[in-house]
Parts: sequence; C-alpha cells; structure tokens
Amino acid sequence: MACIYHPDRDSVAYCDQCEAELCEGCTLRVENGRAVCHRCMLALSLNDVKSETTMREQEEEDLRVGLHKKWRPTYIESVLTIALVLVLGLVGLRFYWDRTELKSAISLDVTDPVELLAEFQSILAHYSVANGDTYPESLFELVPRYLNDEAEDLRVLRYLEYNRNERDGYLLRIKPGSPISGEDLIATAQDIYPVGKER
Repeated sequence: MACIYHPDRDSVAYCDQCEAELCEGCTLRVENGRAVCHRCMLALSLNDVKSETTMREQEEEDLRVGLHKKWRPTYIESVLTIALVLVLGLVGLRFYWDRTELKSAISLDVTDPVELLAEFQSILAHYSVANGDTYPESLFELVPRYLNDEAEDLRVLRYLEYNRNERDGYLLRIKPGSPISGEDLIATAQDIYPVGKER
C-alpha cells in the first residue's frame, strides 16, 4: 500500500483520525503512541486552541458576572454578619431617635441672649425634623416634649416674640423691656443677627 501523500512510498501506519495510509515521513506520533497525519494534527491543534480560548473566555465572563467562585458563608461569618446588621440597625434607630427627640433635660441659659436664641434654634430644628419640616404655631407647643415644663423655662417663653415666616422658617426675638437682655437680636432657622441688619 502507498502513502496517501507520497504515492511512491510504502505506508507504515494509519492515521487514527482519518484512517489515511501514511509513510514514515508523514506519520506524527501523539500521546499514547497514536499516529496522525499532518492535516489531522493541524485540526487537533486548532481544536485545542479553540477549546482553550473558549475556556478562557468563559472564565472571564464568569469573573465579570461574579460566578467564578461560589461563596458559601461559614457559621462564624453568618453569625458575624447578623451581629453587624443588628448593631447597624440599633445605631440607625439611635440616630433616628436623636434627630426626632430632644433630650428633656435641656435648661435654658437666660444670661447670654445669643446662647438662649441658639438653644431655641436647636429645639425648633428638632421639632421641624419630627413634624415634616414645619415649625410650631406657638412656642408652647414645644412643652414638654422638646422643652422642660419647669416654671423657669415657661417664664422665658413669655419674654419671647415668635412668628412663623415663609422665607426664614420663623422669626424669634426677645421682647423689648423684658428682664432678659438681647432685645436687639433676631433668630431665624439659619441665623442670629441684629435688628435692622439688611438680609
């Protein structure tokens, strides 16, 4: 029998892929001693390259989508995750509580008019957060939830002029002639400034 590629030579083997007769020069040996021809060797090589490329593309796609490693939490990781969620939830509740409730232990400082007006700005800001960004009609609505209902603090309310104001939220000032100094100051939701100052 003659080689399929060299008819003048005798065949010494058969291609395991296409079963063509091959001479010694055309016979290529692969794993397990199998014989293949040049064309089949090229086809096998291309298939290997194609398979390797396909596998690499699949791995890149898995990495992109996040499927490369299937993560399964251990018992300790699960417990730590639950504990972290609980702690964050409690911190969030505490933050929410602090923003909506003013501590009732606040005592007004009547010796410093700026400090007094600043304390009312803080109290009114807490009221506004808890009541949908609105301010009270009267300062007496702040008692007892946002301001102590002690006689001293209630007396201070009588010495203050308070009016809601669309532009500034509210205008708050110490009444002229009151025993508390500072009647030349006005407080709004954003600022404290002297009476007569252009805004």
